[in-house]
Amino acid sequence: MTIVMAQPYKMVIRVNNGTALGFPDGKISIPVDDISEVTFEDINNITPSTQIPITFQFLDYSTSVTRSPLRKAPALTARKYGVFGCYNNGEPISQDNLSANIMNNQLVTYADGGWEYAPIKYWQEKEQGNNFTSFFAYSPYADESNNGFVSVNSTTTVPMIEYKSINPMDDAGDLLYGSQTNATKNTNNGCVTIESRHALARLNLKAALFEEKDANTKITIKSVKISGQIPSSGQFDLYRQQWKNLSTEAQTFTLEGDNLVADLRDAGETSAASQPEGVTYNSKLIGVNPYLFIPTDGEKVITFTVEYYVTTDNTSLTTGYARVNHVISKTFSMKLIAGYSYDIQIGFGMNSLRYSINANSSWTSDVVIGF
Repeated sequence: MTIVMAQPYKMVIRVNNGTALGFPDGKISIPVDDISEVTFEDINNITPSTQIPITFQFLDYSTSVTRSPLRKAPALTARKYGVFGCYNNGEPISQDNLSANIMNNQLVTYADGGWEYAPIKYWQEKEQGNNFTSFFAYSPYADESNNGFVSVNSTTTVPMIEYKSINPMDDAGDLLYGSQTNATKNTNNGCVTIESRHALARLNLKAALFEEKDANTKITIKSVKISGQIPSSGQFDLYRQQWKNLSTEAQTFTLEGDNLVADLRDAGETSAASQPEGVTYNSKLIGVNPYLFIPTDGEKVITFTVEYYVTTDNTSLTTGYARVNHVISKTFSMKLIAGYSYDIQIGFGMNSLRYSINANSSWTSDVVIGF
């Protein structure tokens, strides 16, 4: 069942001299003989002779410490936002009176130095009492062509996004959201400022040596697998700013091939001299991009499985080198939280691995949660 969003109307009474009077903003007595017409007009279509246009500004989410960096691609101004505007006769918004009656998945884009959309909507006029409008936004924009991982749930009056995790290393999958509730036209000349926050959790895999190795030896990575109950789909409530109806099946993600940083990627059956630099004492990112995951609804068992090679050149051997293959798994109980960035530091040794996990709240401060 599809729920049609209620549209706000304003009763307009026209008297014999042509004057239009709007209700129910005020009370007035008019003789019946003086009334020429009574209409109910969509307030979005009223001639905006004196109305203030609704404009937007989208910013990176900021804290008192620093700004939370958005994904490197696409840039914030290259993004397309979908906006829902809710008006309840000017009263504060709540779960019981949500209705996207001003804007319903309105496309907003950046061009010519500012954010724009069409057709232009205007702040609603009201003579007395509160006159609030609330706005909820998300990006990337879900249009009729459907980009494959973001869509709008049309079965509820609550602004709701459907999200599918197709490729967790794909930059386009970075889901952003923001809101400005109970806003008025008197703030910033009618401009609605929305700070973009991350709805997903980010995992950065890093590699470094934790013990000495021979100068003729290199450690290179074949693959890293992440498996566990990481949701593949879910719904994001833009009003409550929380996830719901998460999928529960187990998933496995494999980081290998071109998705591995070239300096760490194993080159196959060849000498150490022909291998890339490999793992060193300096920490390096393992993947060309971090992983972006839907947050979990509690602690889940997540397993990291690393396959790597230790290659040592030895002229006394027929091949001129020796290779040792290691496949080592480590399991953690982890809760992935929206807006957190997790640095998974993997320490490589000749025969073993060590782990440390830092969870960055709002991507600003480090808290050690595992080792």
